[in-house]
Amino acid sequence: MASNSCQRSATSAQHHATWRAAPTLHLCLCLSVSLLFLSGCPRPNEHNAKEDLTQYLDKARLWAATEAQINNAIANVRRDQFVHDDFVATTLKPAVGIARDYVQELENYRPQTPSLYNVHQEYIEAWRAHYFAMAAAVDAVEKQDYIQLAKANSDLLEAQRSVSDALADLARLMREAGIQPETPSNQPAAPPREGFAVSPS
Repeated sequence: MASNSCQRSATSAQHHATWRAAPTLHLCLCLSVSLLFLSGCPRPNEHNAKEDLTQYLDKARLWAATEAQINNAIANVRRDQFVHDDFVATTLKPAVGIARDYVQELENYRPQTPSLYNVHQEYIEAWRAHYFAMAAAVDAVEKQDYIQLAKANSDLLEAQRSVSDALADLARLMREAGIQPETPSNQPAAPPREGFAVSPS
């Protein structure tokens, strides 16, 4: 009788130990399978960055026509070298309104990933600088204040360089995400650091 009792106790202890070990073994197996599955999948951050950039580039293609209007106006007054006040005013005035509305449109777009959000903020500020510089140039020629006009021209050159810098940062994000950077056809080449003097009409 005592022998049977001991056998039952031993068997019970063995089953108890097995029952306690089973969840641990099951957990280990689940973790191993999960890690194996995740190792073959792209990281969520990488996927989100690429998707965010793709959507941004699609949006940027729609912005190209607006940017071309602004850049064409700037190119026209640069060819004139800001010599003829009436021409500068009539050419830049419409572009000032376009730039103001464009900045608002850019502000309404919010990228999802922090890195692209930061680049987009850089881009917004560059186009805001375009707006301020062109508005100052129109005001200057209307007052025939050629010192203010020279400063506005310098600010406009800096704004164009800022756009180029933002586009360079965007191209870097694209390369990091495995997207081939595009060369925007609507952007002028970055102007040199030295501007040209403006002359009164």
